[in-house]
Amino acid sequence: MAAISRKGPSPGGRPDEASFTVRELLKLPQLEQARLAAGEKGLHAAVTRISVMATADVSSRVRAGEFLLAAGRTLREHPERFRLLITELAAKGASGIGVRKDRAAEEMPKEAAEEAEKHGFPLFELPPDLSFSDMIRSVMERLLARESVQLNELHGRMQAMTRLLLDGSGLFAFLDAMERMLGNPVAIVREQDKPLLSESLRSADSIESWPMVQMLSRCQPGKAAGGGITLLQSACRVYASPLPARGTKPACLVLLERSRDISPLDALTVDRLAQLAGLELANIEAVRAVEGKYVDQFLQDWLSGKLFSDHDWKLRAEVCGCALPEQTPLCAVVAGLSEREPAPDKLREMARIIRSERLQTADAVLSAPIGGDLVLVVPVPEPGALRRLLDELRPLLQDEGLRLFAGRPAERPELLPSSLSQARRARQAAEACGLDGEIVTYDRLGVYSLLYLIPSGEERDQFLQRFSVPLQQADKRGGGRLVETLEMFFRCNGNIKLTSEKLYAHYNTVVYRLEKIQNILGISLDDPEDRLQLQLSLKLCHITPSPSGMG
Repeated sequence: MAAISRKGPSPGGRPDEASFTVRELLKLPQLEQARLAAGEKGLHAAVTRISVMATADVSSRVRAGEFLLAAGRTLREHPERFRLLITELAAKGASGIGVRKDRAAEEMPKEAAEEAEKHGFPLFELPPDLSFSDMIRSVMERLLARESVQLNELHGRMQAMTRLLLDGSGLFAFLDAMERMLGNPVAIVREQDKPLLSESLRSADSIESWPMVQMLSRCQPGKAAGGGITLLQSACRVYASPLPARGTKPACLVLLERSRDISPLDALTVDRLAQLAGLELANIEAVRAVEGKYVDQFLQDWLSGKLFSDHDWKLRAEVCGCALPEQTPLCAVVAGLSEREPAPDKLREMARIIRSERLQTADAVLSAPIGGDLVLVVPVPEPGALRRLLDELRPLLQDEGLRLFAGRPAERPELLPSSLSQARRARQAAEACGLDGEIVTYDRLGVYSLLYLIPSGEERDQFLQRFSVPLQQADKRGGGRLVETLEMFFRCNGNIKLTSEKLYAHYNTVVYRLEKIQNILGISLDDPEDRLQLQLSLKLCHITPSPSGMG
């Protein structure tokens, strides 16, 4: 696999040939209220870029000619650290620093001002209402305005990228072309979604790319409205530009400084292309929403038995773009979510996330909300694959308590509704009978699956009237939680001490209840046959409709 290239260190020293100086910063409309606190001798220094400090520990990432913008609180509260920072910035060849006041009465730390004056390092006090993003754009536009060649290049970049999107190449091709154009990887960071990565980040070894993906995932696109270069501690520098929202989740286009320095032209290119990327992303989301409705309806019709032939299934699957491997058995899986009865919109969003994610466990997994359940259609996996699927779905759906309930494989598509029915029975039986395990298959139910086959009728009602109904009625008359005590007694394998601990009841109270149960039913809990009959009655009562007299 390819590795992400890293740029070498930039040479130190302050550039003398740049045409835009610190003195000219004072002519910007945004700095009319700014005050030079120290370092007047350095006003002639050239400004080649302007960046925002997100942390005080940035000296290792600063470039020659860079002018820094910082919020004042962190620096003012630690004057000695501020003084040392100025020393380091001056040594790196930075052109100056502007510190925004948090309130009008704030004073610049004396130590910092003296150090800046000593090095001839311009130190500005910036007005509290200064917008860093407006100032960054003003500086970059002035830098580029002096270079008509760069402006022509910017125009050419915009034309090439616009043509690429109009040709229908797609968002990943757009990001890959940006990476080749700018010489650095790019990504689109979306709120509550994984970032979309350009080629070098997608193809790099996981050990190399994972820290970058984590860093991008921690970005907050909703707070990136200011854009600009950000210096991140223990990570590379990034330039972020917000995408136009237009009803979609907040997102931003991010350029990572990995192979070479981010130039002002690169930054303006990202700003312009963010508009195109936003339009393309909005178009993708709109198409996805429409396609999602068709896919949901297709799966609902399929799993409810409304598609009667292989021809109908293939036609609908092709129209909806659902690529499932042919000649491969499929099984229905019900997701047992931690949240009971989640809202329909949340189920639809979960199904969309599963369908759009490239899962490593299976080549093609479909999902849709059906009858209040989140249902998955999974190609029959090899042993252990459901375990790996669960491990993938838990972080994806942000549900660590997620369980999976699977039906038997269906050899033909029209048999999949039976698999869904079995998956639902597996969940119902597991919950009613207290079956452990994060993955429960229908075949694992054993004798419990036979209880579903017992039809409603006189024999069934008589069986329940003999064992379950008298206890239910005694509890209604104030009999003392008899059914609950008996179920916990069986769950604890007949251990009275453990039963009392689980019920938070006294040992003698549990003994009294068990004796009362035996008296009401005329049975002995020491008799294995009686215990078997009683357990089956309780399970049957849970998973099938109650007979008359129990309600």
